[in-house]
Amino acid sequence: MFERLFKKQTVEDTFWDWFSKKAHLYFNFEQDQVVLFSKLKAALEKINPDLTFEFSPIFEDGSREFIISADGIKSVFPTVIALVQQAPTLKNWKIIAFRQPHKEISRIDYENLSINLKDVFFKYAKDNGQIGLELHIRGFYESSEWTAGVFILLDNVLGEYHTEMSLSSIEKKELDEIEVTTLFPIVVLPQIIRDYHLELNN
Repeated sequence: MFERLFKKQTVEDTFWDWFSKKAHLYFNFEQDQVVLFSKLKAALEKINPDLTFEFSPIFEDGSREFIISADGIKSVFPTVIALVQQAPTLKNWKIIAFRQPHKEISRIDYENLSINLKDVFFKYAKDNGQIGLELHIRGFYESSEWTAGVFILLDNVLGEYHTEMSLSSIEKKELDEIEVTTLFPIVVLPQIIRDYHLELNN
């Protein structure tokens, strides 16, 4: 009993105590989004300034997802994991670590780019537990917007965690139409990573 009473509260505990009291407000955040998001951002910054977040729509079962993200910054991943592991059970909430893949995505729009997943192919090599990726993209050219657009695409196809942790390298080049039949379509990349992880664990 005394250990529980005098246990030092962690920053994670402080955050979840605060969020638990406000959870009903965030469940309907659309009613005051600007103010609520500003306060949530400030609360997360007390743990790590690089933490960010997303909310899902309300699902048919009455639940809503609260997604805590490192915004693709690998050094912040342990912070996200620790924070989500200490999350309390909250009615109607699902607390999730990292942005998840979006199976329904068929196109990525970023700045002046519109990247159709049907235009993205790849080769890969197994690389000490990770995948070395060579992307072949119809219409690709070297630019900062393409670099950012490709990471957003991978984030949507693989999710934030596997984009950073399962890929050892990412090379990008313009698609040569003659090579299409020798390449994999980008939509099968998650399955290839899953199969490789199973292979490693057997």
